[in-house]
Amino acid sequence: MKFCEAMEKLKSGSKVTREPWKQGVYFLLDDNGVKSYQPKLDHYIYDEEIMVSTGWTVDGNEDEMNFCDVVPLIRQGAKAKLKDWKNSFIYFDHASKRLVLQTISVMPFLPEFHDFIAEDWIELT
Repeated sequence: MKFCEAMEKLKSGSKVTREPWKQGVYFLLDDNGVKSYQPKLDHYIYDEEIMVSTGWTVDGNEDEMNFCDVVPLIRQGAKAKLKDWKNSFIYFDHASKRLVLQTISVMPFLPEFHDFIAEDWIELT
């Protein structure tokens, strides 16, 4: 859709983004104006208690698992999260050999003019 159509969706309460950004950046309107939500990546900090932790879900499946059961899935590329996490998950970064925590944060965004004339805006559901 075109930019103006996307802005109408934004004003009606929808999350909007451009097709190339759909796995990361999106915009949402609140009482203080338009907010840009973007992924933030950090090394996942944990201690030995993770070894016996429970309540993990993998790739949208709501069946709860023990951490020891999600380890092979994470190794294969799955994303895991604790049941009470919202908009956050962990995954295994093969390059660093570490678990990475991805969260969504409100961050500044400076659109380029070509973003306003792009016709690949979409509404996220």
